[in-house]
Amino acid sequence: MAGARQLTLTVVADYDEMSRLAADRVASVVTAAPDGAITVPTGETPLGMYQDLVARIQAGALDVSHTHIFCLDEYLGVTPEDEASLTHWLIQAFLKPAGIPREHIHFIPSAAPDPQAAAQQYEADIAALGGLKLAVVGLGPNGHIAFNEPGSGPDAPTRVLDLTPRSIAQSEAYFDGKAEIPDQAITMGLGTILGADRIVLIVSGERKADILHKVLEGPETTDVPGSLLRRAGDRLEIIADQAAASHLSK
Repeated sequence: MAGARQLTLTVVADYDEMSRLAADRVASVVTAAPDGAITVPTGETPLGMYQDLVARIQAGALDVSHTHIFCLDEYLGVTPEDEASLTHWLIQAFLKPAGIPREHIHFIPSAAPDPQAAAQQYEADIAALGGLKLAVVGLGPNGHIAFNEPGSGPDAPTRVLDLTPRSIAQSEAYFDGKAEIPDQAITMGLGTILGADRIVLIVSGERKADILHKVLEGPETTDVPGSLLRRAGDRLEIIADQAAASHLSK
């Protein structure tokens, strides 16, 4: 896709190559801005990226000891200690093996007495560090980015919101009978993500092909929040494997 303000679409052969390229993007930003703020996702898609990053860190090829990590989203009322929490998953999959200092991990304030006020403070904490240098995000089956569900606008801030039935069903893998799945969450806002210096959307697998087609080739609409990422222009790169890109016409 040509043009100074056009996004970049990078289609790779498979999941492993997608993971390696995504890790390259994270490493590039961290190396250029060692004490900058970044946000990264949970779920199956980023696991390979995390494994690659941890291998680089443990080999001494990458230093993340000064990087600030802001979590993307969390179920309302759930703490990082809860085994079913997204934050607990991220700690185990990346933050702990990567050796990120606790004082540089910014948890979503999902258990705060006043969650909405705490969400506003979360925004302020990001701003105090100069904003996000990088936002790595995944794509939900209904087009959500983080937990910015359909209906979320491009200026949406970090906030409490209701989860759709589809997102609740998707959460079953985390809870696995451990507790009742909450019907609300706190998510970093789409507006906050769009404010990042660089955005990388990672997409893998045939099951994401239809929604990626809507994100890239359908109208920009709040019905498909991922489509609004196109407003970032050349700050946005989509890294997709061939299976995920199989429904694209270009």
